Amino acid sequence: MHTAEAVRLPAAGPTAGPARPGRRLDSLTGLRMFAAGLIFVYHFANEDTFFGTRESRDTVWQLTYGGVSAVSFFYLLSGFVLAWSARPGERKGRFWWRRFAKIYPSHLATFLLALAFYLWVGGQLRLPVALANLTLTQAWVPNSREYWFGFNGVSWSLSCEAFFYLCFPFALALVRRLSPRGRWGVVLGGNAFVLLLPPVLGWLDLMPAVKPSYPVYMLPATRLVEFTIGVALALLVKEGHWRGPGLTVSSALALVALLWGVHHLPEPMHYAAATIVPYTLLVAAAGRADSRGTRSVFRQRHLVYLGEASFAFYLVHELVMVTGNEVFRHHPPIATVPNLVAVFSVSLVGAFALHEFVEKPCQRLLTRRRGARPAAPGV
Repeated sequence: MHTAEAVRLPAAGPTAGPARPGRRLDSLTGLRMFAAGLIFVYHFANEDTFFGTRESRDTVWQLTYGGVSAVSFFYLLSGFVLAWSARPGERKGRFWWRRFAKIYPSHLATFLLALAFYLWVGGQLRLPVALANLTLTQAWVPNSREYWFGFNGVSWSLSCEAFFYLCFPFALALVRRLSPRGRWGVVLGGNAFVLLLPPVLGWLDLMPAVKPSYPVYMLPATRLVEFTIGVALALLVKEGHWRGPGLTVSSALALVALLWGVHHLPEPMHYAAATIVPYTLLVAAAGRADSRGTRSVFRQRHLVYLGEASFAFYLVHELVMVTGNEVFRHHPPIATVPNLVAVFSVSLVGAFALHEFVEKPCQRLLTRRRGARPAAPGV
């Protein structure tokens, strides 16, 4: 989903300082597959799947309760990477076309697969839902799971990403005008907003006709805050002004939040509030590690490729789950681990196919026709 870029960064020493073109953001790319994996296991536990016993389902659910927050990580990462790799003087139309060329062909391909499945199981095509999905406006419809999760359910987050892309040239221009202290204010203020939004909505009953999960999780306008945090983070790290823990400490804090923090805060704080601080630290730490060339376990070649294919994996995995549920609906429950491995493996093969035969060639074709240089792998 949410696209990161293997951009060039400087060959820097261990000391802090402004970044210059040179090295790649491979740690951030490698981290993407871990985030996609979190979402996969979360959906596996929540789908009406044909696996295991009630006890095994409850165990998987407890372990993956925080997986939904990985969407927040992707939004932060998206803002960070786009700000870091922004091309000086690029026209807005050129930027928007590059983003369209990156995400829309894969979205259209999986929409058509979802439509075929929907018609196969006897569903009736609702044109308004289909149009909302095709125009990536489905997340703007309040209180409607039919719109949010119609066809390929995970594509609701692309509705948010499309809004972020629309806003990005303006957001970047505004954040660039700020001093380092002002950018720190964006990061800290954005984190405070995400932390306080769920309780404030509950205490003040600001949106009584809307389910609390909608403004906290689905609404593109509120999720724009996380994207903007990523933009400010990128400029702070790029110019050597970021001060925060390293990659090991940040990863440990993220794990604590995922395995412990999300269980000790009221709903709907597990969507983003419980993890926003460690995810902010993790994105900045990974970007800084790459800019300095310091050691990172997330920079391994196979992880980087998986990260580049993670957008395709995100789009494919739930289609595999719902199709499997239909095909095996009369089959006795399958043990959790082999079921999980099988669904993951099929999803991964489908992701490789989508990435290699749809995402990459369509991106090259569309950008070449417009005379634009294709984005780097993973953008």
